[in-house]
Amino acid sequence: MNALIAFLGGGLGTLVRYFLYIILPKNCCFPYGTLLANFLGCFIASVLFTFFIFKSELNSAYKTFFILGFCGGLSTLSALSLEVLQYIQDGDYIKAVSYILISLLICAISVILGVALVKKYV
Repeated sequence: MNALIAFLGGGLGTLVRYFLYIILPKNCCFPYGTLLANFLGCFIASVLFTFFIFKSELNSAYKTFFILGFCGGLSTLSALSLEVLQYIQDGDYIKAVSYILISLLICAISVILGVALVKKYV
């Protein structure tokens, strides 16, 4: 049942991201739609995460739908940002910075490899 709840939330988040992409101006130098989607995903995830800490009696289905599903569909940065926040709150600044840098590096490399594979085989 949790998988279905996450799926439905993710679909909704993905639709919001898609509409932001369509509505906002497309500039060859800056992806405004993606930036706004990532910002909103991180902001909403942090607000909800904090809210659910104080309202721990709420059903976990709400957390699954909104944080994992909706924010995950809207922005993959929401999960990374919450994990970095946890490291910072734990006082593990080196791990927080390392996680950010490694994540960016791995994602950039995966994009480069993906493009290279498609160009080579398609």
